[in-house]
Amino acid sequence: MAVKEYRGAHFSPLCDGVVREEAVRAALGDGEIRRTGKDEHGSPESGLLAECKAMKSDKSKYVTFSAGSTSFGSKVVDRVLNHDLFEGNVSTPLGSKWPGVLTIESPGIAYATVVLRCSSPRYDNLLINIKSMLVHKDARFSDPAERLKLARAAAAMSKEANKRWKCGAQLGEKIRRAPADAIRSRPKPLSDATGTCRSLRKLAPAAKKWGITQAIGAESVGEAPTQDCLLADAKGRNVYRLSALTGPFARGYRDGGNLGQVPGKAGREKRGGWAWASAKCPDGQSPALFTAASTGLGEDDRLEVSADFERELLKAFGSDMAALHGCEKPTLP
Repeated sequence: MAVKEYRGAHFSPLCDGVVREEAVRAALGDGEIRRTGKDEHGSPESGLLAECKAMKSDKSKYVTFSAGSTSFGSKVVDRVLNHDLFEGNVSTPLGSKWPGVLTIESPGIAYATVVLRCSSPRYDNLLINIKSMLVHKDARFSDPAERLKLARAAAAMSKEANKRWKCGAQLGEKIRRAPADAIRSRPKPLSDATGTCRSLRKLAPAAKKWGITQAIGAESVGEAPTQDCLLADAKGRNVYRLSALTGPFARGYRDGGNLGQVPGKAGREKRGGWAWASAKCPDGQSPALFTAASTGLGEDDRLEVSADFERELLKAFGSDMAALHGCEKPTLP
């Protein structure tokens, strides 16, 4: 079914009206847009409220629009690459006070995710997730223009979802600047780390003993539902990932079938390379989750640090992120 090129009342909204022309045009641009498949609805258990797909008529770009309730969190955690925290990745804030992040999976695949906290009794949260896939070899998410389009599409869809399900959430402002591409930025010396890695500067001398000398972080803002800091060795290889998940992201990770399990408030693998902590958060939110994971692909490739140093990593990073979100000091392993 084609979505016509002209505008106004003749434009056919997707996802039962949640995805209107502003979001579609932001994600896919001008020209003829084609709907691919029928709108989908999940079960109450899955939390999926609506999902639909569209593509440019020249097949150069494909987009999947999804909206769900809190129970949809485990699926969203998977989609924004928080399902396996051993992978080296960094989500960056959407910006302009939007409670969301942009995550780049590969040069041609990225996700924009927004978590709306509802003031109405029907839903406690709405989760908006847009997956964009660029097929043309010259189109990449290293291009700020592509990242800006995706961020604006998520903002536009979030506005409609907020109205559609009477969420009553506080929304962000117009997004004027593209979210950063942190994973492709140059690492900074750990002693000069900023943003989400800023709290680890004091650990630079101890980290050097384990071969950790650099860091890649993102802007540190309280609206972001997930935040990451990558630690790298002298050769620039990512060796450790610290992540903070709040609200539905934290609950979704705990509920999902993840490689790194997080039973209880805190814990650590005996041989190292995987540890977690948590913190109580205000207003009935799920406890925040903080993880420290070696990013090696195999058991023989993972950096092992001492329990004391791993705990110090979680303490510094978790305390900083908890304070940013108004949560209590973390319970540590």
